[in-house]
Amino acid sequence: MTTTDRHHDSGRIVLTDLVKEFSGRDGATRAVDGIDLETQPGEFVTLLGPSGCGKTTTLRMVAGFETPTSGDILLDGADMTRLTPDKRPMSMVFQSYALFPHLSVRDNVAYGLKLQKLGKEAITDAVDSALTSMDLVKLANRAPNQLSGGQQQRVALARAMVMRPKVLLFDEPLSNLDAKLRVQMRTEIRNLQQKLGITALYVTHDQDEAMSLSDRIVVMNKGRIEQVGTPEEIYRRPATVFVADFIGSANFLDPVGVTVLGDRARVDVLGSQRELHAAPGAAEAAAHVVLVRPESVQLRRSSAEAADGESVLGGRGRVLRAVFYGSMVEYEIDTDAGTIIAVVSDPDPEEILAEDDLVEVDFPRDRGWLLPA
Repeated sequence: MTTTDRHHDSGRIVLTDLVKEFSGRDGATRAVDGIDLETQPGEFVTLLGPSGCGKTTTLRMVAGFETPTSGDILLDGADMTRLTPDKRPMSMVFQSYALFPHLSVRDNVAYGLKLQKLGKEAITDAVDSALTSMDLVKLANRAPNQLSGGQQQRVALARAMVMRPKVLLFDEPLSNLDAKLRVQMRTEIRNLQQKLGITALYVTHDQDEAMSLSDRIVVMNKGRIEQVGTPEEIYRRPATVFVADFIGSANFLDPVGVTVLGDRARVDVLGSQRELHAAPGAAEAAAHVVLVRPESVQLRRSSAEAADGESVLGGRGRVLRAVFYGSMVEYEIDTDAGTIIAVVSDPDPEEILAEDDLVEVDFPRDRGWLLPA
């Protein structure tokens, strides 16, 4: 039986009405406010949100480092809520790596197995396998201070996976690495998790990490869950303005004449009536915005001449700013629906717009999304 087979039906986490309050001089502060979440076995789920949103506190409660004020934590039907960390079949990878400075790479990886009092041969086999999978064999006898940041992170991953946990927990593990190494380690973490078939719960404030690693993303704000969905759902169909604004860049256009019918809406925006998809709750909202991502904005140089001082109307806009990044140009466009950011990839040098150029502004119908304001 393979490792993936062993983990195929295990690693289901269920959080029910999870609450964590911290006492202070001014009374109790609710860091996590009634979270309900279920992960599937072998799923990679990321808790994403700004600092102070409750994501790390949630992870620490799952790991057993914090005790919930109320609520339940189940793993494969077993109650974990009051168990100490060592009694939970989980391994955690920390932001700081948390390696023992006086132990070699091999002894760091073997540490947890020795606490379980496994036989020497079993420990050696398991550690050798972990070191091989993380390309650490040649570094096995080095001390942590002789390793680069990326190598230390690999040791932390090897130490976590050698325990064959039901769940791998990650607390912003890549935040101390440089940008290029972060991208490389994302791939290694995802490949490792898929190879082992272990459920992963990952905490980050980095949107790129969340989008590239996750089966599903849990966006948190002020201790609560704003939305749970696949990366594409979170990006293309955000449930709230907060989610839309937090994930990537967003244009919020002011529509008029809004009529919502179920999950569709008719709106007047950028000088024409359009039929768009509408978010749940849009029908009951008193005010709305239309979300359009910058890469979905279509620009065409206007053939019309504007009189001095003429304001932009309808689908016409004026270029306020143009920034060339090599692979793309980012434009800031003034329109009567608000200021719009547009991104044009691989631009033709002869087609690059200049400041004060007049343009026709549009977007595909399936790239507009009506949200409650």
